[in-house]
Amino acid sequence: MSTTQCAADPDLADPLGEPAQRDPQGASRPRNSVLVGSAATITIGLALASWYVGARIVQANESAPVSAAAEAPPKVATPVPAGPSTPEAAMAEAFWYTVPPPPPQLFLQVASLGSRQDASFVQWLEAKGYPARITKSRTGASAPGSAADQEESRILIGPFAGPASLKKAERKLQSAGVLAIETTN
Repeated sequence: MSTTQCAADPDLADPLGEPAQRDPQGASRPRNSVLVGSAATITIGLALASWYVGARIVQANESAPVSAAAEAPPKVATPVPAGPSTPEAAMAEAFWYTVPPPPPQLFLQVASLGSRQDASFVQWLEAKGYPARITKSRTGASAPGSAADQEESRILIGPFAGPASLKKAERKLQSAGVLAIETTN
């Protein structure tokens, strides 16, 4: 018998001699169930993937979740540049919040008399319970070492927690005979 006869005759194709069960259309039942199972698995996988990607796209298009918007600090108004807005700029605007600058620190400034007198006055202030320090800065726009370029020193007391504590310290210093002015640093 030739191989073409074996392939054509269903009874000869099975080595055990049992004829294979055929579907009316010609496919075997195990092969049909494997194909149907694979098709169902692929269909379910594609449906889940589509749902996931769609949810991510919708989430990206939302400006901000309600819970995050309630906890976020208030947005500081910034000048809008002239010209057309790009989608990237709109997306960045939706998700980025500008942080306001920290409030300036409050100090009291006392006149400076010279390095030796300043050092002893700072020690006196610290003995009275005031946090004092000497700060130095250069003034003038000419070359270093010239007469117009001088080093300026200031005696700063503080920083204070708020305007009330600053006013209280200023009144105590005035009662001690020390004139101090408010300044920020």
